[in-house]
Amino acid sequence: MTEIIAHRGYRLVAPENTLPAFEAALAFHPDMIEMDVHRTLDGKLVVIHDEKVDRTTNGTGYIKDLTLAEIKMLDAGSYKEPKMANVTVPTLFEFLTFLKEKQFNQTLLLEVKTDHVTYPGIESEILDMVATFKPNYPIIYQSFNLKSLEIIRKLKPDAEIAALVFWMTPKVVWLKLRGVFDYIHPDIRILNKKPALFWRMKAHIRPWTVDKEADMRRVFEANIPGIITNQVALAAKMRKEIQEHE
Repeated sequence: MTEIIAHRGYRLVAPENTLPAFEAALAFHPDMIEMDVHRTLDGKLVVIHDEKVDRTTNGTGYIKDLTLAEIKMLDAGSYKEPKMANVTVPTLFEFLTFLKEKQFNQTLLLEVKTDHVTYPGIESEILDMVATFKPNYPIIYQSFNLKSLEIIRKLKPDAEIAALVFWMTPKVVWLKLRGVFDYIHPDIRILNKKPALFWRMKAHIRPWTVDKEADMRRVFEANIPGIITNQVALAAKMRKEIQEHE
């Protein structure tokens, strides 16, 4: 059965990558929750998607140039309708604590956000932080930065790792065959642009971001391993209709 992966929590109903968004996602029992990790000026790991705080808070500037205290002062709930008061950017520690309190037992899809900003050593810091919680749920580490994936593979040889890609280039396929990562997470647009390649690799992929009903239907009918989606409720409904009645 195709796994449903809640993209940045349930970002259609709550501010993305915040604890309310993750709580909203859990209500629909997705197979995975996806989130993103950056590092602040003072070396703290925070859960946020963009390199800047501009889009999802009332602040401005790069995360790498702001301290955790400065980021915690920002409003991360009022940019989204309906507005949510007192919502802040969570730290990775707060997020993992939240999962522990919720007795989370699905899979965590953790994206290392090193594709635009370099955070030297962030891979080991994330692994160390995760290890302190002794999670009893599976974790898949993903990134657009293939070098980060190589570092994670070296630091934790038994880690489950996925390459985020726009296209499945020969280099990506070669690194997959070499075992640098276990899965390929491609842009769903490859389904329409290069359908033969998409179907040929389908046993190893979880496309993103699958929000259109037509794409979702094709993926479910083909039993693709998983989809990363903002449409969590729709995906759950369609999967039940298509796959549970096969």
